[in-house]
Amino acid sequence: MLPDNVLKINPTVTIPLAELHFQFSRSGGPGGQHVNRTESQVELTFDVLGSPSLQETQRARILSKLKSYIDTRGILHLASQTTRSQYRNREEVVERFQLLLERALHVPKRR
Repeated sequence: MLPDNVLKINPTVTIPLAELHFQFSRSGGPGGQHVNRTESQVELTFDVLGSPSLQETQRARILSKLKSYIDTRGILHLASQTTRSQYRNREEVVERFQLLLERALHVPKRR
């Protein structure tokens, strides 16, 4: 069983939550006065180039598969603003991060 402060990506890769950085801002769109008062939009950033949790082959695979999410400094950016709840948006962006990394690190079997 893994501790709560670690994300399991696949059987060989785990990422400590300390490597994920979150920024909160006001979300756009409808919502009345609520949208003007709460910072419910969540942006997750993850330093792919500087992560000690990744091996070089994993790092290269993520950089090539997720290049549209990664900036020139090697930082992966994901954002969520689908709900009015900051907590739920944070959960959603972490789930998306796990899924994207899992898919990027999947090596298809040779046939």
